[in-house]
Amino acid sequence: MCPALRPEAAVEVAIERDAAGIDVLGLHQGYLRTARAAGLVVSASWPVVSIARHSATFEVRSADGTTVEAAHVVDAAGAWADDVAEVAGARPLGLTPLRRTLAVCPTKVETDPHGPLVSDADHGYYWKPEGPNVLVSPADETPSEPCDARPEELDVALGIERVNESTTLGLRSVSSAWAGLRTFAPDRVPVIGADPELAGFWWLAGQGGYGIQTAPAAAQLLAALVTGQAIPEVLTRSGVDPAAFAPSRFPR
Repeated sequence: MCPALRPEAAVEVAIERDAAGIDVLGLHQGYLRTARAAGLVVSASWPVVSIARHSATFEVRSADGTTVEAAHVVDAAGAWADDVAEVAGARPLGLTPLRRTLAVCPTKVETDPHGPLVSDADHGYYWKPEGPNVLVSPADETPSEPCDARPEELDVALGIERVNESTTLGLRSVSSAWAGLRTFAPDRVPVIGADPELAGFWWLAGQGGYGIQTAPAAAQLLAALVTGQAIPEVLTRSGVDPAAFAPSRFPR
């Protein structure tokens, strides 16, 4: 399955044969098209400067002075979720953004474009075919302030070094590199549900590196909680317990 892997690099292996990749951009755009068709208005570059509770509604104000009134506010701000909560007057949960670095590297070794993603048991690196190239990551988790993350040259080099040690890919150069922030709660479990102290304020945060994979289930769970409907059977059948994700699980 992976001819480029050095035999001496693998003492034992575990294979997940039914794993599959996700077209993240395609899925995300599909969500947006569906939401817009249902009446969602997307306001990009609309920084929130205040979230004020007035009786039964919130007034959300942007830096340009425009406002939105709503009975509910969902904090799905990723790495900025704690910051948004403080703006609203809610207590932060101690979310930590962690930088993850990726790079695409050319290789002279022919790889199967449908070949597996390969990782070491300690999750110190992973790589997978990316067309004629190879996508590499040192699987880094570097604490970061909320920001538009940028890759560090040292992290890129570390990922290449670790992959070269265990493969015959002979990676030497980088076509492109980027970084993102994976945000975790203190227990590394997503936070989905009502704020225990601020009525009408809801959390959807701390998805770590699995946000796009868990998005359908997370959205269904939160939608049911906000609207007061029953948790969808597809979730309860899978053993989803809302209490496991509730913000109230953290000491206040």
